Amino acid sequence: MSASLHDLSPSSRPRRPLTWFAPVRAKTLVAAAALVLATSMTAPVLASPEQDALIFLDSQVLPKKAATCAARIAGYSARFDPAFRIWLGRNKDHVASGEAFLRADAERTKVPFEPDVQAIATSVTQQWAAAPLPTLQDHCEALLVQLREVE
Repeated sequence: MSASLHDLSPSSRPRRPLTWFAPVRAKTLVAAAALVLATSMTAPVLASPEQDALIFLDSQVLPKKAATCAARIAGYSARFDPAFRIWLGRNKDHVASGEAFLRADAERTKVPFEPDVQAIATSVTQQWAAAPLPTLQDHCEALLVQLREVE
């Protein structure tokens, strides 16, 4: 039986997701977000339902991060949109699997699914929006590089 996402210890965190830069919270999906936001996507990863859950969260959070970038960086959307479409196409099966895993976990733990996903996206977006422009530019550029590097 696979562990639920909120049972993961820091030493067992998946290393591939793109999202990062948010506070840790207690609820299931917010805790998942902490994992997503604290991990680096460049290390090799073994496929797992938990990893797919993190990729699903990326699929929800990355467009919101990009919107924050586009609000302050001219031409960002034109660079992000094609890279994200390619990334999403490569990861569509993982996104679907991750969503199913998180919905089942939410059902099992009686934690609302959609409000927690929205809370994750809101938290990240607020942090990025509050960042000084040079910091935001660095994060936004790193996001583009990472989208293109992930296989």
